[in-house]
Amino acid sequence: MLNEDVVTESGSLRLAQERDLIVGLEAVEISTDLPQAMIDAAAIKAAAEEFGRTDVALWAEVTALDALTRTEGARDARARGARILGWATEQGDTRLASRCHALLAMTDLMAGLSGAGAEHATIAVTLLDGTELPRLRAKLLTRQAVGLFAAGLPQHGFDVTRRALALAERLADHELKAQLASNAFHAAMDEALPEEASLWTEILDEVVAAAPHLESEFSDVLIRGHLAAGRPEDASVVLERYGMDVTPGSQPELRASRRLLLAQIHHGLGELDLAVRALDEAEALTTLHELEEIAASVLEERAAVAATQGDFTLAYELHRAFHSASRTRWLEARRSQVDHLFAAQNLTEAIVRAEQAEAAVAVDPLTKVRNRRWVEDSLSDVVRSWQTGGAWTGSLAIVDLDHFKQVNDRFGHAAGDDVLVSVAECLQECHGVRDVARIGGEEFLLVLKQHADPQDVADAVLSAVRHLRWPHIHRGLHLTASLGFAGCVPGTTSSALLREADLNLYRAKRTGRDRAVGPW
Repeated sequence: MLNEDVVTESGSLRLAQERDLIVGLEAVEISTDLPQAMIDAAAIKAAAEEFGRTDVALWAEVTALDALTRTEGARDARARGARILGWATEQGDTRLASRCHALLAMTDLMAGLSGAGAEHATIAVTLLDGTELPRLRAKLLTRQAVGLFAAGLPQHGFDVTRRALALAERLADHELKAQLASNAFHAAMDEALPEEASLWTEILDEVVAAAPHLESEFSDVLIRGHLAAGRPEDASVVLERYGMDVTPGSQPELRASRRLLLAQIHHGLGELDLAVRALDEAEALTTLHELEEIAASVLEERAAVAATQGDFTLAYELHRAFHSASRTRWLEARRSQVDHLFAAQNLTEAIVRAEQAEAAVAVDPLTKVRNRRWVEDSLSDVVRSWQTGGAWTGSLAIVDLDHFKQVNDRFGHAAGDDVLVSVAECLQECHGVRDVARIGGEEFLLVLKQHADPQDVADAVLSAVRHLRWPHIHRGLHLTASLGFAGCVPGTTSSALLREADLNLYRAKRTGRDRAVGPW
């Protein structure tokens, strides 16, 4: 983790060692091996203290507390996290403050304080500055979505989940994609949003098709999805393959929920006696282990089975009992969340702040167009929307200014900045261009409007750049541009489109510049 060949109190080696600490800690933050993460974070904390880097030491401590909370729970983690947050706020250390808010979000959500948890998770994302690893941003977005779902703000939760999903796709992280789809599916089911639930089931099906080893881990979601879609036979296949593979030593919640799922499958197949038997087994587990939430669901399913059997009196009584149990749990939850209303008052404002901060991070400070961060976070969503429109539904292009280095060398970097600002404005005004993003020094990405003709856009861009003038810099300054286009076809990914556009840009440069090359 550290370069320990030589120890010195000054110079570049010390700076390199401190950078090693931070790089190592960033890796620990995104580790899925939580016990090892706690060990590594403790080692980094000790090394940071030796260097006198209090900020890094506290950052490492928060990282260890977060891992501990997720594995074993940590009764004192919230109080310690709040104290560290106070220090970070005093020092103006937004990086550390973000991690503290993420820790507080976890502790509050685990304690059932959904409003406060959602607010802390949202602030944690707001305070990210764009330098964090994409996997960490995905992790904190996932936590924010969970908090929003728990706080009763499903649409905000779905929006955040989609942003995290775009990152997971770019990272090719099938497990994260499956977890995000699972969380969103459960939220949609809880909110009685069948169409939304179906959408997330489809996403999970796609992930499992690409990574079959995940099917067993997310079998419950797949089973619930099949049942919600009226496919008990398919649910039965999944349950037989994975669902009932639980031992008596498994968690009681898991065993009870599996018996409930089995009952729902039997009910869907018309096997009512077997459904009642499975419900009896589920009820015994909920009584023994005081599983109130599952017990209420068992009552609801008993009422449905009784109605199917034609015993409407029993169905009515069971339904009343179910609502009574649900009402009791609701009141208990409200009493245990005294601060929920106060936190909820701030939550919408925090969401707006997070969206504003995220939008600001995705803007190039010089040209005020979008930047590489926006491309990484949002281009896949654009491409996904294109996929529904047929064989040729969207295009993008990479624009590179020809011989731009000569402008900086001859007239200075301030003049070069003026040129870039003017070009960015020019590109935004070209007909058929939807979005402009600066992705390099003198390189821009154009996202075309859906169904815009790429050759028409190419002609407009080339002409517009040729006619730009900068008399305040030099009357003889004229520029041209080279463009590489890529067209969206079914199954194309954003990465593939960028590679194709980059290759076509290279061809435009190689064949003389001041031209466009594309798949037309």
